[in-house]
Amino acid sequence: MMHKQRLFRKVLMIMILLFLCKFALNYGIFLIERSDLESKNVAPTKASLSAGSIVWLLLMTYLFNIIVSFCAALLVEWVQKGKERIMLEKQKTEAELSALKHQINPHFLFNSLSFIYGKIIKLDKETADSVLMLANIMRYALGKSSGIDGKVNIMDELEHMKNVIEINQRRHDHRLNIQYEEQIDDQSISIIPLVLITLVENAFKHGDLHDPDHPLLIRVNTSVNECSFDVRNKKGKGIKELSNGVGLQNISQQLSLTYGDRCTFVVQDGDLYFSVSLKITWNVW
Repeated sequence: MMHKQRLFRKVLMIMILLFLCKFALNYGIFLIERSDLESKNVAPTKASLSAGSIVWLLLMTYLFNIIVSFCAALLVEWVQKGKERIMLEKQKTEAELSALKHQINPHFLFNSLSFIYGKIIKLDKETADSVLMLANIMRYALGKSSGIDGKVNIMDELEHMKNVIEINQRRHDHRLNIQYEEQIDDQSISIIPLVLITLVENAFKHGDLHDPDHPLLIRVNTSVNECSFDVRNKKGKGIKELSNGVGLQNISQQLSLTYGDRCTFVVQDGDLYFSVSLKITWNVW
């Protein structure tokens, strides 16, 4: 409580008040007992203290108690701070090690993909282009395009989302039924990276996109103060992966923390269709 400036004065006032109350109580008891002895004509012994000596004795005793209490509090705090310092150093070391791994592994991976791209470009251009798109998506996923606030331009997100769509189409020999609609009136909007991509990947992972009567619908619209994104797919007949709900929950938490009540994120899980609707608004000044 002493570390909180707003509470320090209150704590000090309460401590002084309790100190005075205890002092008054003890000194009052002493005066009452002395008065009883005098009324019974009991002569004070040599060991008896005078009223002035009792005052000083009480003051010194209370002061000693306060000093011991503060020393004990400082000792406990020092031990606690030591534990926190050790924990922070451990976390710092683990974070530095993790950062080092993230620096090494992507570098090795990008070099490997570049090597594979160079080997197959003359043999199979489509496969080589797929490898290049995959490398660009992974580089984007590692946050290379993020700004200081951790957000990216809407056009960058859409570009890599289209790459994800194209790679999945090539995996299935362009047999997937996808209906993509785009209306971009404002290209300067910045959003959280990987949100739109994750929603599209979720449709590829859990949806049935081989039915031409029920294509995957992806619709994105942006205006000066609004961005809307809708994904709807026919539900697959297989067993859903456990990561489905976890990924959507993480996205919902990120959106809530970043945009608050300026964002709506609606998930509809019907018998035939699974749809997600995202809408973000910005304040217009």
